[in-house]
Amino acid sequence: MLPVHELSIMQSIFDIIIDNAAKHRLRTITKINVVAGEISGVEPAALDFAFEYFAQGSLAEGAEFTITQVPVTGRCIRCGESLKGIVNLNCKCKEGPEYEMLTGNELFVNTVTGESEG
Repeated sequence: MLPVHELSIMQSIFDIIIDNAAKHRLRTITKINVVAGEISGVEPAALDFAFEYFAQGSLAEGAEFTITQVPVTGRCIRCGESLKGIVNLNCKCKEGPEYEMLTGNELFVNTVTGESEG
């Protein structure tokens, strides 16, 4: 069964990839890197599967697809202490669970590499 959530996300990612390939006159795409935060709601294995589905018969068929996962980090709004990890978003100052999330929720196309037209 196809991962519906990741198929929807990959459709958007593929639109970005193909649009960029056209803008840069790429005839083939050889490498794609996507950055996905730890709590972005994306399952890397399912996203990889969705990529293979969309890549068939496209400029990206056979391309190397990588996902760079970014861990959750934050900062306590009250004292400024750096916080890391999903379970560690409670500050030692014990002033409450007020924090600013810095990383871990992002999802974007980082790089697209290919071969240009003649």
